[in-house]
Amino acid sequence: MKETPSFPILLGTHVFVELVDSTGEIEQREFTIVAEKQADIRAGLLSENTLLGHAILGRRAGESIPYAVGDLQEVRILEVTKITDPISGEYAEKRRATVQEAENQSEIISQLIFATACGSKWGEYDVDVDKLLNRTEDNDDNRSE
Repeated sequence: MKETPSFPILLGTHVFVELVDSTGEIEQREFTIVAEKQADIRAGLLSENTLLGHAILGRRAGESIPYAVGDLQEVRILEVTKITDPISGEYAEKRRATVQEAENQSEIISQLIFATACGSKWGEYDVDVDKLLNRTEDNDDNRSE
């Protein structure tokens, strides 16, 4: 029987694990360990800076690690493989765009709340929503340059 080499978990390695909760229930997950700016858990890209990332970095297939986070109790590393293809930056760009959109929406809501509070107490305060929305478009244009 040929023994396969056991690579340590590093940036750019693909990992297949079992997450064991306090009831003994097991959930199998797989992901690639990436730098923070590339992370997108929905796409299977786990940041090295997450609690789970820190817990498994440097470990190898076959290891079980105590992991008391939430209702989880243990992480079992089933398989570790090296990734040879470059990891796309597309997920990080999508995440940045989503975060920027959320920040812009939050700013609009904050100004509307302020306008409501101000208007009832001191008189009119107009929120220039168009200006705020244009600021969003300007940010998008600056990023694409």
